[in-house]
Amino acid sequence: MKKNSWLIGLAAVVVLIAAYLIIINFAHKPNDLSQATAETGKLRIAASINPIADMAAQIGGQFVKVDVILPPGASPHTFEPTPQQIRNMQGVALVFAIGHGLDDWIQPIVDNASGATVLAVDKDIKMRELPLNQRDEDEPDQTVDPHYWLTPANAKTISQNITDALSQADPAHKDAYASNLASYQKQLDDLDAYIKNKLSGITSREMITHHNAWGYFADAYGLQIVGTFEISPGREPTPQQIADLHSKAKEFNVKTIFSEPQLSDASLRPFVQDLSLNVKILDPVGTNMGYIDMMRYNADTISKALR
Repeated sequence: MKKNSWLIGLAAVVVLIAAYLIIINFAHKPNDLSQATAETGKLRIAASINPIADMAAQIGGQFVKVDVILPPGASPHTFEPTPQQIRNMQGVALVFAIGHGLDDWIQPIVDNASGATVLAVDKDIKMRELPLNQRDEDEPDQTVDPHYWLTPANAKTISQNITDALSQADPAHKDAYASNLASYQKQLDDLDAYIKNKLSGITSREMITHHNAWGYFADAYGLQIVGTFEISPGREPTPQQIADLHSKAKEFNVKTIFSEPQLSDASLRPFVQDLSLNVKILDPVGTNMGYIDMMRYNADTISKALR
C-alpha cells in the first residue's frame, strides 16, 4: 500500500511539472505573425510611437517587420503597457524610442523582450528648451521638449539615425536602406515645401493648444503658441492658469483652440464655451496615418483655422 501511495504521489508531481511547462511555453510562445516574420528572415523591429514606426518601415522596406507599441488612440504621456503587449515584443531586435521622458514605458517592455536594443532617435537633433511656464512641476528634470519629430527637418535627421541603426544590425541590406533613405528624404523635403505653402496665407499666427506638443512645429513655421491648456496631459489647469489663458485669448483675438484625439476634452469644454472658441484637432502621433500624411493633415487643419 505504501509503495502504491508513493507511485501515485510521484505521478501527481510529474503531472504538475508537465502542466507548468506547458503553461510557461504558452506564455512565452511568440504569436503566429512573429513566427512568420522569423521564417522570412526579416529583421523584426519596433518603435514606441506610430510616426517613428512609419519612418522605420519606409527605410527598412521589404527587409523589416515593424511593430508600433503605442495603441491607436492612446497618449504616449499616459500609456502603460499590458502583459500581452510585453509578450508580443519577444523576438524584436531593435526598439526605436523618442526618449526625454515621453516613452519611458518602453523599458519594462525591453526588459522582458530578450535581446532587444533600445535606440533613441534624437542623435544630432537640436532639442528645444521648455519655457519655465511649460514645465511640469512634478517632473523637475524635464527641461526639454520631447516632441521633436513634429518637423520634416527633424524627421530627416531621425530617418538618418534609423538608417544607421538598420545598416549596423543588418549590413547585408545597407545599400537598400541607403537608397530608401534618399527617396524618403526627398519626400520630406516636398512635405516641408507643402507646409510652408499651406501656412503662407494665414492671417493669424497665434495659437492656443490643449497640450504643449507643437513648439518645434511653431518655431519651424513662424507660429506663436501663446497659451497651453494642459502643461501635463490629464492634469487640469489651475484657476490662475485659466485666467491667464482667458487674457491671452482676448489679447490675441484667438478664435480656435487646437486639441488632440488622444486627450480627453472634459475639462476643456467649459473653457471653450466661456470664450466661444472653435475646437480643431491636431494629431501628433498619426492615428491610422503615416508620418507624411499626418503632417499634411496637421498643416491643412492649422491653415484652415487661422485664415
